[in-house]
Amino acid sequence: MGQNNGFEFLARNTPLTDEEWVGLIETRRELIKPHLDSFTLPELGALKCLRQEGSFLNEIQLTVSESTGDTEFSLKTQGIFHAQEWADMERVPNSGYPPANCLNGTMRIWGLTRNGEWVLVTVDFVGEPGWKNRGCERATSVNIVKSDVPAILAQTKVKPHHMWEKIGHAIIGFAERRRNLYEQALKLAKQVAVEDNLYDWITDKNQ
Repeated sequence: MGQNNGFEFLARNTPLTDEEWVGLIETRRELIKPHLDSFTLPELGALKCLRQEGSFLNEIQLTVSESTGDTEFSLKTQGIFHAQEWADMERVPNSGYPPANCLNGTMRIWGLTRNGEWVLVTVDFVGEPGWKNRGCERATSVNIVKSDVPAILAQTKVKPHHMWEKIGHAIIGFAERRRNLYEQALKLAKQVAVEDNLYDWITDKNQ
């Protein structure tokens, strides 16, 4: 799908089909793919998606060091990662630590790696009392496989327009960080130029 076709889809009054959304998502992937290798991207293992005391604070890598699935991926794989909504995760009734609503279960994560590949991550976790019995979730296994947008939508239950927006937010975030770095570098360059000019003036004066 070309960029102009994307504009036509978004501008029309009728709702987009899932197939059309998949096309828009893939268009954004193609837009960002050539630049992924030049951006600072987090590792999958550092994703804070497990609950601790009611907030999503625990990183996957805190309790799991290795993953299964496709051998080309690992917890150190870098990319853009998002966990499915808390309400969409699978949970085992009467398990884990019910007093804090921390049940055993499974969550799924979708990602776009530095190489521009879609991945689907399945994390099994258990619920435990945690600090002062406030509840926490601990990952027990991680499976990472190469995937595609239709499979990700079906497995994670993420809305296609939300997935499209997440990729867009990542692009905007990259641009803002680049702009900040440029402004910082420009400020330093101007300071160095002033100091160089001052040094040249003093040197000429003393000759």
